[in-house]
Amino acid sequence: MAVAPVSPETGHPPSPPFSAGTQTFGLALPPAGLTVHSEVPGLREAVTALVHPLFEVTDTVSPGASRLWVVPRAGRALPGEQELLTAPQMLLHPDGPRLAVLESSHERTVVVRHGEQDSAPLVITARPDAREMTVEMPDGLSLSVRALVRLLGSLLGTQLIRRGAVFLHGSAVAADGASIVMLGPKHRGKSSLAFLAVTLCGADFVSDDTLVVWADHKAAPPVLRGWPKRVGIGTALLAGHPARGAFERARLRRRRQGDLRTAREGTWSTGPESRKRLFTDLDEFTALTGASIATGTRPAGIVLPRADRDRRGWRIEPVADRAGALRDSVLAGGELRNYSDYLSLLSGPRPEPDVRAAVFGALDDLPCVTVEYGPDANADFPRFWGEITAALALPGREGR
Repeated sequence: MAVAPVSPETGHPPSPPFSAGTQTFGLALPPAGLTVHSEVPGLREAVTALVHPLFEVTDTVSPGASRLWVVPRAGRALPGEQELLTAPQMLLHPDGPRLAVLESSHERTVVVRHGEQDSAPLVITARPDAREMTVEMPDGLSLSVRALVRLLGSLLGTQLIRRGAVFLHGSAVAADGASIVMLGPKHRGKSSLAFLAVTLCGADFVSDDTLVVWADHKAAPPVLRGWPKRVGIGTALLAGHPARGAFERARLRRRRQGDLRTAREGTWSTGPESRKRLFTDLDEFTALTGASIATGTRPAGIVLPRADRDRRGWRIEPVADRAGALRDSVLAGGELRNYSDYLSLLSGPRPEPDVRAAVFGALDDLPCVTVEYGPDANADFPRFWGEITAALALPGREGR
């Protein structure tokens, strides 16, 4: 790609000298890891609130990990709108992010990450061969931190994908280190099952939306972990729920006006046109529900749910062939926009396709059931969940 070099004001030197206020910490989802040097006050604490414990934030850094310097733009303006519009662009999804490439050479690449409604623009200067990157943030406020967290996630995700990891659209909960994975299209009740299993049956929370599965080598058992994202909770689930009062009183970072006031007792819907949700970050979710978060779990069973507002009761049946559900749940293309470094801003490990094939094989061997259920399952959820775990031949947990 032939791109003209940018002005000296854009593109911070990749290896700035450490200042007295520099924070250094490691960010990891083993075996992937990064070393972060931050000159933005309080950044480590802000990142930790959004990602811990699904990402490990540590004082220990790996000598071989890629290095990022995070620095404030110190009042310097972003490149002008005309410069951004005429630069080569990468847009993988209508919701963003948009990556405007301002400079590309053998030595370095300069990119502006922008175009998301809920995050701030970042100026990124990368030296892939040196495995170094500088990220310029406009400030240390929440929109900037959220943009940085998504960038960091794409860098960690790329390392995992090259090592054979599989990203899935699904929810999961765990007990005693064994996880139950809920897969299927949107609006089938995956997140609802996870929320109620955690808050009413004492399961550990893994994720309500995005899962990553990997193995240390092709003969090793797979490990499943959630990805740090906002947790979406259908407001109808809070009707009569023990945690409803806590959610009503909470001042969430992202709360749409009237979320809980519009949840009438007895309403129940999975359709996107009538479904209302509120969103919490991980630290907010655990504080409001008392939930524990499981990190490295062993996938032990698959549930293919189908919520039906007109159905009474529930039906659970074994599934012999779950290959189609697995294939349809794998994230690819634009769905990986926050989990993959499509511009190769940092060099990664050698690809391991044999590990990826082994992970798919292990998932395909798991016991699997379909679960069709209606609104009355919520009122008798511990018994309902106990029947699901029994059908998978897993130990159930019917309460705290």
